[in-house]
Amino acid sequence: MIPLDLTRVLSTNDAPSFDEESALTHAVVELEVQLESIQHKLRRHKAALSAIRRLPCEVLGRIFCHALSAPTPLTTLGREQLRRLGQVCRSWHEASLLEHQLWSSLAGDGGTYEEITTWLKRAGSLPKSLFLTMDKEYRDIDGAANSTAAKLLADGLVLDHLYLTCKRIGGVALLIQHLSEISRTRTSPSPWDTLRSLGIDILDEIEGFEDGWGRYTPPSHIFSLIPPVKSFNLCLPSEDYIWDSDPARKVPIGIPAAVLFGLTTFIFSCDWDGAHILDMLQHCANLEDLIVEYNSPTVIEDEEGQRFSPGSINLPNLRSLELRYPLQVELLDYIVTPRLVTLSIEWVPNLLDESISTIKTFIERSEIKRTLSSFRLHKVAEPPSNFLSLFNSMPALTHLTLRSVTLQEDFWHTLGKRQRIRQLERLEVLEVPVAQGKRIIKDIVEFLQTRGRKKCDVIVSFPDPPISPYEERESLIAGAGNLEEFDIDLRVVRAPEARISGVNGMPHFLNR
Repeated sequence: MIPLDLTRVLSTNDAPSFDEESALTHAVVELEVQLESIQHKLRRHKAALSAIRRLPCEVLGRIFCHALSAPTPLTTLGREQLRRLGQVCRSWHEASLLEHQLWSSLAGDGGTYEEITTWLKRAGSLPKSLFLTMDKEYRDIDGAANSTAAKLLADGLVLDHLYLTCKRIGGVALLIQHLSEISRTRTSPSPWDTLRSLGIDILDEIEGFEDGWGRYTPPSHIFSLIPPVKSFNLCLPSEDYIWDSDPARKVPIGIPAAVLFGLTTFIFSCDWDGAHILDMLQHCANLEDLIVEYNSPTVIEDEEGQRFSPGSINLPNLRSLELRYPLQVELLDYIVTPRLVTLSIEWVPNLLDESISTIKTFIERSEIKRTLSSFRLHKVAEPPSNFLSLFNSMPALTHLTLRSVTLQEDFWHTLGKRQRIRQLERLEVLEVPVAQGKRIIKDIVEFLQTRGRKKCDVIVSFPDPPISPYEERESLIAGAGNLEEFDIDLRVVRAPEARISGVNGMPHFLNR
């Protein structure tokens, strides 16, 4: 095409001729191609100036950990997301490999022995964890012995933590039996033998089973074969699923006394009738952290007579105690914990005078009035009439968490007037109804100001603040006084942002 001089149509409003229109159309196409090329080059040049290119691999790795919620065990989806991050570019790939924490913990039952082993090797020297779901029901010992789980625990890498979840105990029981038989025949320990932490969660049913030789094995025999771990998490299925004839109180759990003696952390979830928890705790002399989720109205009753008298079980090294769900407080009648630092009581619909009296007696019996520094209370629907008296037994509190706890209107005012818990360094009042926001915050600030200038971090959470956290804070503390003058750091957050950690950062596997 002969180039046309388009000056006439480009510098005037005259309509183009047919030839000029064709030339203009061709020119527009060429210019759009040139523009797209220039924009592409511009994006590349801007990308080359991006600050993210200057981030060290260590920082990128920490960002990846945050994005994938590490060290939470990676599921199949999480592993795929990590692979995709590593495929973005070479530096991202190197960053993912350098952050060993990303490779140290796996969840689920997917993957072959080689795949799982290769993945965990990338964790380097970090402790390694496996969270296996045993969905398959192995009907004989050979099926369990040839499973991926058996090979990993017999011949794989050294593991720090193993958590087994199953609907029924059949597959797990055969696996444990197989691994214990291997241990008896080998001179060198297997990963199963050297576990430091073990969790077993049976969701639906626990029953006896027959092994390959037709021998019937009761469930208590299975728990007698576990290795001497330091941390044990046992979640048994509901009593309603499993017992048709013999009451659960007559069935022993079967954890060896030697294993219980070596435990430093014990998490026990069960609703079986009877004194099972006391039977085990009497052997736990070295226990440091204890979580009990025991939802049964007759936890301690024993039809054969009272085998355990009040204060008869001494836990000399226990530092953290968490009681979950109703009817847990009565456990405090039977234990003495002279080194307890943290006491947490969750889900108490009605904190009755009797319960408060039990807690106070426990504190006095254990002689921890001057050493108990952290108290957490969750889910109290009705305001206890004598709640204030409880804090007479806790003068050394530095950390207090009240989560979804209904308080009397003058609670904070009276607490300050009577000069209780004056050593607080951190106060969390969580899941407060929005309608009570201004009054609660004003009362808390006035209570803290009665102590004079003492540093205290305060978190107040609401299910759904109607405005932004900054505006919420400014409006709710208006008229409450000068926080800086009294060294009070107040944060107002949404309820999901205020989380109560597990024992020593340990995840709460009991939240099914």
